[in-house]
Amino acid sequence: MQARFTPPKIALGDRAQYIIEVTETDTARMPQPETVHSLPLPTLSGLNLINGRTASRSQTNFVNGKGQFSHTQSFSLDAKVTRTGQFTIPEFGFSYKGQTVQVPSATLTVVERGADAAPSLDELLFLDVELPPSLYVGQSAPIELKLYSAEEVHLSGINAFERQADAYIISELPKEASEKTEMLKGRRYRVLTWPLSITPIQTGQQALDFNFTVSARTQQRNDPFAPRNPFGGRLFEDFFGSNERFKIATASRSIEVQALPTLDQPESFSGAIGDFTLQVYTDLDSTKVGEPIMLSMEIIGSGNFDRIQGPAMPERSEWRSYPPESSFQAKDTLSLEGTKRFDYVFIPRTSGELLLPEVAFSFLDPQSGNYVELKSPPLKVEVRANPNLPSQSTPLPIITSQAESASENGIELTRALTPEEALLTLDYRQQPAAARSATLLQSATYYLANAALLVIGVALAYYLQRRRRLANDAVYALRHAAKGEFKQAYAAALHTTDSAVFYPKAQLALRLAATRQTGTNLRAANAKQINARIQNPEIAPAIVELFATADALRFGQAAIAPELTTARQQLKTLLKKL
Repeated sequence: MQARFTPPKIALGDRAQYIIEVTETDTARMPQPETVHSLPLPTLSGLNLINGRTASRSQTNFVNGKGQFSHTQSFSLDAKVTRTGQFTIPEFGFSYKGQTVQVPSATLTVVERGADAAPSLDELLFLDVELPPSLYVGQSAPIELKLYSAEEVHLSGINAFERQADAYIISELPKEASEKTEMLKGRRYRVLTWPLSITPIQTGQQALDFNFTVSARTQQRNDPFAPRNPFGGRLFEDFFGSNERFKIATASRSIEVQALPTLDQPESFSGAIGDFTLQVYTDLDSTKVGEPIMLSMEIIGSGNFDRIQGPAMPERSEWRSYPPESSFQAKDTLSLEGTKRFDYVFIPRTSGELLLPEVAFSFLDPQSGNYVELKSPPLKVEVRANPNLPSQSTPLPIITSQAESASENGIELTRALTPEEALLTLDYRQQPAAARSATLLQSATYYLANAALLVIGVALAYYLQRRRRLANDAVYALRHAAKGEFKQAYAAALHTTDSAVFYPKAQLALRLAATRQTGTNLRAANAKQINARIQNPEIAPAIVELFATADALRFGQAAIAPELTTARQQLKTLLKKL
């Protein structure tokens, strides 16, 4: 058993290690070490032993045909001191393999740092983080973890990242760090910065510590008393440096985590903390009985979006509704700023002027400590009768989901339907029959009916998907509208015999075709603007010519209208190449 400080003498600010070695020998086999979970180390004022770790090595020798097996297990701790003097860890014992083994005493000597001494490693390589003084439980906040490396240190790699944060949820460390140079206390540092988000989950004063294990090459050793060359450096060290692993940690920090206020907490509060605004809208102002309409709720701002859930909508006899689909569009790398949207699908059961439910959302403002409740009033929707449905004098019946129906009949499904699957198949689902005969399964009508149901389901899915895209994708909506308008303008240009009608319609058809191709609104563009967008030199002169002819006729600059047969063919060629 051995114990020692390495090096045994340091200048204040330098690092040393306290090492205990347990060596076991055997002539028959390699000894098997016992795991040691803790050491009863004495506490000394001014000396702090941290970052405990273990290592082991084995050795086998054969002398005159006899084996000698040796295994050494070492326990290392970093020694940090805050004052000069001698620090002696006295002899102590601990339990190992059922016996008490004695660890001999070890002494570390710490002297004042000379005026011309090189800076300590803690000054050259350190980790820092700025934390908010207080947070609410569940509140998400951004922080920056910074690794400072002085010019004298050649940082070659980061081997491990650890954190002691039992009371927090912390985002993953990004693979890449931003890098900059910073002057601090007259020394230039290379600074690597990683953005993180933290969310406390326990109240009270909660500690938060980070540490890295890094590989670095320095031109100094921990031992300030090693031989030096005539120019002030240590022998050989100035030529080759020392490539070592260092474990660096942030200074001990903590955050006061406050409980959520209970006074005036709204019923609609579900855990949102931050600063938000609310927008509520529908994709249609009117619909028909049995046809879906979508109510969208957008929460915009900054805060803990991962804890925001869509509020449940109350059941109403005039509506059939489904749980919402959610989506989130982040505006920052930590997903603490952005827009979260919930899309609710409602299907009216009766006609008339109906009201969609009121939407309420509340959050805690961490700056003031007060709750804020945002409400959207009920939205009016005009619901018309649907001639394709049976008599609608009474509301449509409430239909349970397939999972509920199957449960009532004693059938267990392998998978429950998602809200969208339920929506797409709800109105067309066959009622379960007691039994099916072989004659029915062999009937062509049975298969035709099922094929028709499949076609209807696929068509409804396509309809819903296209309508949602029209509501959410402005470019797609522009192209879709331009496509419909183009067909009308092109047909009018082809079938007219009046030049005064043909050329305006031809101009409009070209503008709409360019709009559909580029996704840019060119409905009022001239020939130059269209050519700049489509960038097709092959047809650019023809477009200029057609627009010039149209303008000449419109403003009375042409005495005789051109022959339309050639103009129609020119228009067809342009649109085909466009």
